[in-house]
Amino acid sequence: ETASSGGTAPVKLTKVRIGLHANEGGTPLAAVAQEKGMFAKYGIDPVFTIVESGPAEMTAMRADNRTLDVGYIGAGVAWNAIDGGGADSLSTVFLDVLSNADMLLAKNGIFTDANNNGKFENSEIFDGIKGKTVYAEVGTTAGSWFMNLVDLINEGKADADKVWIASETSSYLAGYKAPNSNPANKVTVINTSNTNIPAGMATGQMDIVAAYSPATVTILKTNKDAVKIATTVDNFPPSKSFPSTWVASDAWINENPEVAQNFINALYEAAIWRSGNLDEAMRIGEKVAQKPEGTFDPTNLVAPSQAQYEEWFASPDAQGYQYMRALYDSKVGNVPEGNPVKSFEESFNDDLIVNAIKGL
Repeated sequence: ETASSGGTAPVKLTKVRIGLHANEGGTPLAAVAQEKGMFAKYGIDPVFTIVESGPAEMTAMRADNRTLDVGYIGAGVAWNAIDGGGADSLSTVFLDVLSNADMLLAKNGIFTDANNNGKFENSEIFDGIKGKTVYAEVGTTAGSWFMNLVDLINEGKADADKVWIASETSSYLAGYKAPNSNPANKVTVINTSNTNIPAGMATGQMDIVAAYSPATVTILKTNKDAVKIATTVDNFPPSKSFPSTWVASDAWINENPEVAQNFINALYEAAIWRSGNLDEAMRIGEKVAQKPEGTFDPTNLVAPSQAQYEEWFASPDAQGYQYMRALYDSKVGNVPEGNPVKSFEESFNDDLIVNAIKGL
């Protein structure tokens, strides 16, 4: 297929089968690359599939007769790029956004912003949460995220002074050891469906919640009494902030190295445009995902700028590599037993993103 415009020579377009997720992380970047001409510029004819889930996407990409070449994924299925089993292996090829979907929200007045800087420091979260009850769906990311938050606010304190978690949901506390038994330091976590949390806050039944999008978006948009206390990006170091990424079939990359590089070049240019036009990027993404306008909320993510990409991938110990390595370290244990495990360097094909950054 060819395309031409305004007297320029026709550009040969190559079809690339792309998996997208119908959320604010999973659609806008590729949608922008299509709408703003980055794909056409680099000779890519995108064929979009909105996938139902990460596992279904990985199955399509890893099938003997694969139906997807490359796709956006959240952290949950990122282990697939570490699994070196067979001819159907994948590699991570691009850092898209940092997820900011998990948040600690509270009724105004429970936590004190002592520094009056609009941000709650870890010490302020510690003081506010002692002896309180937190509602969260414990089997989801929000449950494990809150546990990590408690570890974070306890850092540097003696065991006797730390806050500790109690819950009637025993599976949530599997492997957890409370640092003390002081009732004043107890934080009670009550297992609650994420979808029920906005109503619980609205009716005043719940004062503090650990929740994830879209519940967080609903609360912050509709509940004037709700305050954002902690988020992944504001409160956690890179080792705890997992990026959403793009993965590609190794066979596809090896068969089409130039197409693969052009695809990442287009994504990178789209990412730069997105960082300066975040709301418009959300609306473009909603059209492609066929979602109502206003569905995608950019508060759930951090979209890197050109300066950040350049800084993050300037050297192998820079922040982008720290994010990618943290993701690797958290997911390497999910590779099925008996399958070969790729090293970090094998799992992350960083040449593509580094070349894209250098080339622009």
